[in-house]
Amino acid sequence: MSLRHALTALWGAALLIVAAGARAQEAEPMRAVPLAAGERIRLDGRLDHPAWARAPVYDRFVERDPQFGAPPPQATRVQVLYDTRAVYVGITALETEPGRMRRPLVRDDQVNRTQDFVVVYLDPIGSRRSAQFFRVNAAGSRADGLHTASDDSEDFAPDFDWDAAVAAHPQGWTAVLRLPLASLRFAEGEQDRWRIMVARRLPRESFHLITSVPVPREASSFIAAMQPLQGMQLPEQHAFLTLRPSLTLRRAHTRQHDGTRGNDHAVDASLDVKWRPRAELVIDGTLEPDFSQVALDVPQLAGNTRFALSIAEKRPFFFESADLLRTPTDAFYTRSFTAPRAGLRATWRGRRVAGSAFAIDDRGGGLVLLPGAFGTDAAPQPGSRTLAARARSDEGALQWGGVLAARRYEGGRGDNTVLGPDLLWTIDDAWRLRAQWLHARSTALPDGQGGLRAGAARDGERLFVRLNRNVDGGESTLTLEDIGDGFRHDSGFVSQAGVRKLALFEGRGWRGVGPFHEFWLNLSAQRTETRDGGRTVEQQVFPGLWATAAHNVDWWLELHALSQLRATPTGPLLAQRYLASGLVFTPASWFPLLNTQLSIGRLADTQDERLRPGLRWTTTATLRLLPRLELEPSWSSSWLRAGGRRVYDERLFNLLAVWHLGPRSHLRAIVQRTGLARGSDGQPAQQLQRGRTASLTWSWRLSTGTVIYAGASDARSGVGGVLRTQEAFVKLQADLDDTRAGWAAP
Repeated sequence: MSLRHALTALWGAALLIVAAGARAQEAEPMRAVPLAAGERIRLDGRLDHPAWARAPVYDRFVERDPQFGAPPPQATRVQVLYDTRAVYVGITALETEPGRMRRPLVRDDQVNRTQDFVVVYLDPIGSRRSAQFFRVNAAGSRADGLHTASDDSEDFAPDFDWDAAVAAHPQGWTAVLRLPLASLRFAEGEQDRWRIMVARRLPRESFHLITSVPVPREASSFIAAMQPLQGMQLPEQHAFLTLRPSLTLRRAHTRQHDGTRGNDHAVDASLDVKWRPRAELVIDGTLEPDFSQVALDVPQLAGNTRFALSIAEKRPFFFESADLLRTPTDAFYTRSFTAPRAGLRATWRGRRVAGSAFAIDDRGGGLVLLPGAFGTDAAPQPGSRTLAARARSDEGALQWGGVLAARRYEGGRGDNTVLGPDLLWTIDDAWRLRAQWLHARSTALPDGQGGLRAGAARDGERLFVRLNRNVDGGESTLTLEDIGDGFRHDSGFVSQAGVRKLALFEGRGWRGVGPFHEFWLNLSAQRTETRDGGRTVEQQVFPGLWATAAHNVDWWLELHALSQLRATPTGPLLAQRYLASGLVFTPASWFPLLNTQLSIGRLADTQDERLRPGLRWTTTATLRLLPRLELEPSWSSSWLRAGGRRVYDERLFNLLAVWHLGPRSHLRAIVQRTGLARGSDGQPAQQLQRGRTASLTWSWRLSTGTVIYAGASDARSGVGGVLRTQEAFVKLQADLDDTRAGWAAP
């Protein structure tokens, strides 16, 4: 049966399925109590204020990992208070052996499972489709973000205005989290629908995760079982306005390959605005945003790839309700906006309807992806103006929505418009269906000389369908995708077009097998073929193992003995044979994380269209040699051999070092080295690319909105002649109107 027929059959079958199965029993609620008039909570991590004595204690925690349903190894207690400005969550983390706690100082958003921490998930809308989460470890370091239920993922990019403090005591430690109402997203008059879940990590020989409500592995998402938070009474006014101007002073020196030198001095002012006129509506604006403080992207192996690689978003303007932009496909890719001049965004989040719309005026300067069946071409990105929107409606088990992205390029170079619906159907406790259909029309077409020009409109469609079954000890997934030859999405991420794809996955798992907490046997099959003639682009069938064990061990192994790849339309079908494996574990308390992945065997050389002995390897380590020092080195290497010589050799190195001057200030240093060499049979590889970058940034943070940065960088690139760029900057950002109490606060 062709992929087209398979798509049609699956779609028809899904529409005939009748939702069935009992829903999980309602979890026991937590209860919040109000502070009395005039009472104020001092944020010192202690629970000795008289108000805490009035707050009910919730202590019915249960272990989720490594043994679901087991009694927790340590007791945990939660209490909740609130006033007209914020919600206060007090957590008592008891510990019978305080000396075994792991509590390093880490930079923002680096609180992870190698540390003792507590986390609060809040869903004030009550749909359990998404939740804001707030983590604090036993040293007081923080992390926050959004958990999205549709793909059960956590995004640490969004940064909310909140605070926390911790205090140690002989029986463990306590934490108090202050979550301003201005930072929470809730609907008017819906306080009886608030949901909460509290979790705690205890990294010992086994890395325990305990939760305030049972979260079985077969749950549709980690936040599906969030419990009610009762007793909340919201103030009458929720409006607030935040103005955050910033000023950046920058000096740059450049030396070209031919020795030509240049100097540039600049003083740049920018403004970020956040306005919430009512509970459900948030409006964001930015003018001449400056992202000089954003950390360098980690380099990726790209010398033997045919398709573009995506990069994580790090810029604050794109973080508000980022979960709303997540769809079954990468329908929005905000890194496609390279250098915005200005942006305006409105986000509505109600109980049943949510959506976000934004307009971006972008200078361009990046690349426009031109996807094909066998690779991704690119054209220089002109300046552009884009209007994009995403809407979503929740109707019980059915979540449906739609996207629109219209991008027009400057200089009359044409435009690109994409629109279409998507849905998520939770058929029952085990089955879920995700689907999306998009139509694209492009008049900004390749001009044959590497650029874009306006031309006759070219249309294309993209259809994505995924059916997933998740039960205790088993998972099955069927994915079908059809991407038309003319489909292009300049505001999303599409690296391949003109193909049909079929993917199957079947996994079976057991708990408590020998030394393993979990042990899974998996089987995967994938096929990609061209739409014009059904030629094979790639196909493979491979078995795999996945296991977890003590000391944070997470290990997988795959045997790719039936793996075929065609690099060009007329090229041969290359039969790869290789072994792939990955390992994550914690070697010691001063070496909390090692993550390494390796592929070795006969691999495809996509440039010469031949099979060669080769290797792909990447390793990242986290080291804590001193209490205030974070070190994260990472290495990547990929090579292919022919005639006893390396004909392709790519090496990447990245070192991140952070020295914590205090809880609000740190020094961050980044050093990167990249190199790419290429050759052919009988000839040694010749250096094609070489680069070295170093940066040092100091930051001091009074609050989320008031920060000072100072930094310098030195970048060199080129083979033979060297292009060198040196830059120094100082950025001051202030929160001028932090009206978290609302306009009507007493």
